[in-house]
Amino acid sequence: MKIRHKKWLYAAVFLTSALLLAGCEGKEERAVKEAVSAELDQLKSPDKKTIEKYLSVHELFPDTDNGEENVDPDIVKIFSRYFKDFSYTIDNVKLKNKKAGATVTITNLDAHALAEDYTAAALKKRITCDANPSQVEFSLKDSYLLLGETLKKNDYKLVDTTFDLTLRQKEETWHVVYDENLDNQITGGFLSYMADSNLLPPEEVVKIHFGTIKDFDTEQLNIYLSLDSLLDTDDTYSSSIAHAMAEQIRACFDFKILDAKKDERNAQVKVQITSSDFKSIVASYQEQLSGWLQTSQAMAGGAEGRREKERQLLLESIEKNNASTTRDVDITLVNDGTSWKMQMDENVAQAILGGVDSALADVSEDVEYDALVQTKNRTR
Repeated sequence: MKIRHKKWLYAAVFLTSALLLAGCEGKEERAVKEAVSAELDQLKSPDKKTIEKYLSVHELFPDTDNGEENVDPDIVKIFSRYFKDFSYTIDNVKLKNKKAGATVTITNLDAHALAEDYTAAALKKRITCDANPSQVEFSLKDSYLLLGETLKKNDYKLVDTTFDLTLRQKEETWHVVYDENLDNQITGGFLSYMADSNLLPPEEVVKIHFGTIKDFDTEQLNIYLSLDSLLDTDDTYSSSIAHAMAEQIRACFDFKILDAKKDERNAQVKVQITSSDFKSIVASYQEQLSGWLQTSQAMAGGAEGRREKERQLLLESIEKNNASTTRDVDITLVNDGTSWKMQMDENVAQAILGGVDSALADVSEDVEYDALVQTKNRTR
């Protein structure tokens, strides 16, 4: 009987110790979870201090003009929208001395889709800036305002992201340990996606470039393609020709991506580009001019009259043209570690311009020569 009583006593002591031990461990686990919740709850309604704590705006937008030191208050509204559906669960807690690990699953918008949409919008914005008369730089404020517009414009599905947090106990209080990856984890990988140089593939970069050009109005096309500089003439005439050329390109321009291939740093995208057929325009112009030079009016008008008629016929030939031309162009892109950059070389320019630059450069010289020949023939 004594032996049986001892066994019961040992069992009772063991059970009591286990319960006491489990009670202590449960208390610390709850403390760890409370510390994690205190951190993550801040993101449900973030203020300026919380955003500055978790997100380096300059790190998020490294390609912009970083001269601005202070974060605009508008960024609070933007990231409040980013975290408007944010929620989390604490899946597991592990304790070891004064260290703890917590496995957390956050639910938030699809950061990868947002990064793609923002990067595409930012590329289009930069291209559009190149067609702006004031040539304004794409600033840090422009970047996060554009992010806000992207968030407002699109609806994103919710996705789950699981990661581990490290905590340390200091003076009986648990604190989340900050490391360089914490911001990225809390945003569902948004910083990593934004830093991915392959986020937009080469063919998508080309598509955005040409899609943006296709949406330009005549003034933007004129600036972007430097059409005013194609003719070495006075401002009024050059402006008229440039405007007519821009109208032609705008009416005809189209593109189709045919193929793409790449390695780690270089890519080539084959594109079919359709534009106004300026060779046809120049041929029509030269035919009309040649006929006019046979008339008595050409002789009577003198050099200045012939010059004026040349301009009139060239402008009319551009404005009345209905012909287009299509050519396949291989476009080179280089990955500089930030993104794929498109190389706007001579072949691309010729395809967009329909071969106009070289043709127009010789127009004035040809006309003067033709006029001189016709004059000599008439005086024989």
